[in-house]
Amino acid sequence: MNIERWSLIFKLCLIAALLRLSFPMMTEDILDRQILAFPTWEWSLFSLTSFIPALLARNPSQWEELNHHVVILAGGMLFYLVYGLGGAIFAGKLILWVAAAAGSIGLLALSLVYLKGRAIVR
Repeated sequence: MNIERWSLIFKLCLIAALLRLSFPMMTEDILDRQILAFPTWEWSLFSLTSFIPALLARNPSQWEELNHHVVILAGGMLFYLVYGLGGAIFAGKLILWVAAAAGSIGLLALSLVYLKGRAIVR
């Protein structure tokens, strides 16, 4: 599998998720009422793309290719995790547990890839 392609898909989904997160606040500022609710199921759907690039990296050349995207991947996964946990715990939205799980699985997979890469270098 192509790490570059999945990283691009992840970045596009992250941009779409961030835009979707900002729409309720924008409509409230512009129109003085909130037209859209905060994201729930779509946030969980976007978060599922977070751990795919980390799980696809199987050999050292793919680990090096993934290393070019590690900052944006880790930041996005952390953002999915934080919003998912916050929404699931404080707002009571059960579907956001999927986003929290996807973010935590992605961060775990990314750290395992990092550890494997460091073990090969030594």
